[in-house]
Amino acid sequence: MLFASTAPVPAVAAPSTAGVTAPAAVRAPLAPPERAAPRPTPGRLYAGLAVLTLALGALSLLAPSTPSYDPWSWTLWAREIVHGHLVITTTGTSWKPLPMIFTIPFALLGPRVAPDLWLVVARAGAIAAVLMAFRLAYRLVARIAVERLDRSGGLAVRGPAFLAGLVALAALGFAARGAYITDNGLGYSDALAAALLLVAIDCLLDGRHRAAFLVGFPVALDRPEIWLFWVPYGLWLARRNPSMRGVIAACFVLQPIAWFLPVYLGSGHFGSSVTRATHPRANSLAYASDPFWAEFAKAAVPTVMLRIKLMGALLVAAVVAGMWRARRQGAGALRSASGRAPAAAVAIGVGGLAWFVLIAVMTQIGFSGNNRYLVLGAALVDVCGAVGFGWLAVELGAAWTRVRQGGATEMRRGALAGAAVAAAVFALLPAWIQGSDFVALPKLHRSLLYQARLRTDLGRAIALVGGRDHLLACGSVMVEGFQVPMVAYALDVPTTRVLAPPARPTDPGPEPDTILQTRATQSSGLLPRVQDWNAADYTYRGSAGPWNTFTRHCASGT
Repeated sequence: MLFASTAPVPAVAAPSTAGVTAPAAVRAPLAPPERAAPRPTPGRLYAGLAVLTLALGALSLLAPSTPSYDPWSWTLWAREIVHGHLVITTTGTSWKPLPMIFTIPFALLGPRVAPDLWLVVARAGAIAAVLMAFRLAYRLVARIAVERLDRSGGLAVRGPAFLAGLVALAALGFAARGAYITDNGLGYSDALAAALLLVAIDCLLDGRHRAAFLVGFPVALDRPEIWLFWVPYGLWLARRNPSMRGVIAACFVLQPIAWFLPVYLGSGHFGSSVTRATHPRANSLAYASDPFWAEFAKAAVPTVMLRIKLMGALLVAAVVAGMWRARRQGAGALRSASGRAPAAAVAIGVGGLAWFVLIAVMTQIGFSGNNRYLVLGAALVDVCGAVGFGWLAVELGAAWTRVRQGGATEMRRGALAGAAVAAAVFALLPAWIQGSDFVALPKLHRSLLYQARLRTDLGRAIALVGGRDHLLACGSVMVEGFQVPMVAYALDVPTTRVLAPPARPTDPGPEPDTILQTRATQSSGLLPRVQDWNAADYTYRGSAGPWNTFTRHCASGT
């Protein structure tokens, strides 16, 4: 099976929990699971994951699709790099190296296919992230079940482990009440980074530190905050493995080059992206009265289902309690593999919580604190909570077997019954605090369909005002702010050539010569507002789907 690995988890710095060792009647004296059946090598597993997710990402294009604000900027910059005239401003999105690794070669294939190819990669990353969450939860719970129930790795192991994997998959895939689906459907890169982070953790659990560090490199190309974890890990690895020092040093040098050199070449200033990131939009939580608390409590914590957070907290409490009891009893806590697996899950969950705190600190400093930045932390917390549900299933199965005093058959029945009870707990736990944490899929579909119509109907809107050449010859063009990079891409001009609506209607500035008016979402207001200037100066040229077109002193052309 692609994700059903029950490989032993290497030692991590945490003791076992109390009561983990099962009575002799529960343990089946069978061969270790690693001898039961061959497993795919990590390289083949990840290659298969890439092929599968890319195929699914390509199939997703059968539905109407479009990138959003940042992805349009990345594809536009890629085309500018290919043409030798990169233009980066402090008013658009910030530079991000990871997507540029893909969009630059895609730009060589032509402007029509490049945006869709990036959508395939971004959506593949989102699918890979939920599958890797499944794998991590599965393998950790499988190791617990092996020690508590069945060393053969049979159905008694696979039942609770499969439940944990499904919980992790569902929790991440439907994170933030559907924001995960919409953001990654529109081509943002955060889930791709999360997938790579989970792969790095998977490598770490196998003790493959070199691979974990190298997979962390592209994660650091997407979120510079990961440097706080990745750089110390690299320094530790360099000390532990001197043969890696050259590779680690090269990675450390390449990171700032990838982040800052293109920004300097495109803007003339190394800090243009930092300036943009510290001047967020007016609706950013950076402008809240307490940005840290607003980001942490109102944005970060709600990205994870309440039932996942509760179970993750119970898992942490159980591991800490086991640590305390083992210390008092003088037990060799670090020798128990079943203790290491829950401890690894706790470490993953604490890492996710640390990420939430880090993003909240960045918001307090003045960065935008966009909800998409929280995906990495949400993925880790989801895995931790899912392991908690799997562990519950294992413990219920062990209790069943002890009560029934049965053999392998009762073990399997107990494990499946435990998995069924844990699944019911997950399904029936109410969301007491946040309201429903499940997703309204029809609403998400309508939202994505509307965004796709903005792209498909833009060409007709431009034709209404005479086409690209005529529109540019007429003078300035203004569009709704979130559509600036898409319109610039369609017109094959830098974003500096396309204006966004004024921040203050009381001070609208000079009248634009052409207005392409639309809504950012179906529930947003129409922008730009013609009435902010002298409406009598404008001629309505027609509508194309969600677009309305107006020109000032310029005929529509032929």
